[in-house]
Amino acid sequence: MRQAAPFAFALCAGLSLAPRVTAAPCGRPDVDFTFPPNDADDVPPNAMLAAHYRAPADYVDESVTVVGPSGEVTVDVFYDVAESMLRALPRDELVAGRHEVRWPGLRGVATSRGLGRTVEFSVGTARDEEAPRFSGLRNIDWDLLREHDECTDSQTDRFIFELGVGSATDDAPPELLAVVVFETREAGQERGSPEQLAVRPMPESGRLSVERPAVGEGKVCFAAVTRDLVNNVSGGGDEEVCVKTSEPPFFDGCSLATGRSRSSWMAVALAFALGLFAKRRGARRG
Repeated sequence: MRQAAPFAFALCAGLSLAPRVTAAPCGRPDVDFTFPPNDADDVPPNAMLAAHYRAPADYVDESVTVVGPSGEVTVDVFYDVAESMLRALPRDELVAGRHEVRWPGLRGVATSRGLGRTVEFSVGTARDEEAPRFSGLRNIDWDLLREHDECTDSQTDRFIFELGVGSATDDAPPELLAVVVFETREAGQERGSPEQLAVRPMPESGRLSVERPAVGEGKVCFAAVTRDLVNNVSGGGDEEVCVKTSEPPFFDGCSLATGRSRSSWMAVALAFALGLFAKRRGARRG
């Protein structure tokens, strides 16, 4: 029994080594990425512009300002609630040259106004006519994240799924594409209709992450398609990737035990070794 306190101390000290996650302000709808991205080249003149907001927003006719080589560009603006995306459709095709778009900060739902963003990009002369071609998702890995949710002042468990994204081509550069991710099977559930989870920029690394609540365990499956700046959609959605999840236990008594589960379990193993060493040392002294 004398070794219990040192062991608990070592356990909590070990768990504190796990990486911490810094959360954004509760529910604030900051712009987190745009289509096209900042400093993009060869944007097609018939492109639609869009900005994704991190959280649901309350759109009240805020304007989007687009300035090109010939001055201000007239755009029609509308907010896509389902994708948390503000879209701006130029009434005339964009002229070749450098453009600047000023995306507004939108009011949050029961929270403060989010941060907008200003991006620049260069428009080319080639229109985007054909749908992109996409080989689909290639592989999947997963992890379990526990972090303190400052919005609810409680511990939150989430699955983090890392998806390998296959190759894609289009009329325009593939880095201008969006990846639309669907969950085709939820953990612990029978297969149902695909649910759209996220729209993300095409990742340079070939991998992107999506989060899901850590509820239940079992087989989880995902699929994806790509979408270009004129809303043409690729194939590839039949390439499904699946993985079986499980929920390892956590030690709720350690307030610093936050971060990815893999790091936490490494810390647990270290703490266990330290506790065992302390126990043997005490036995020798006895």
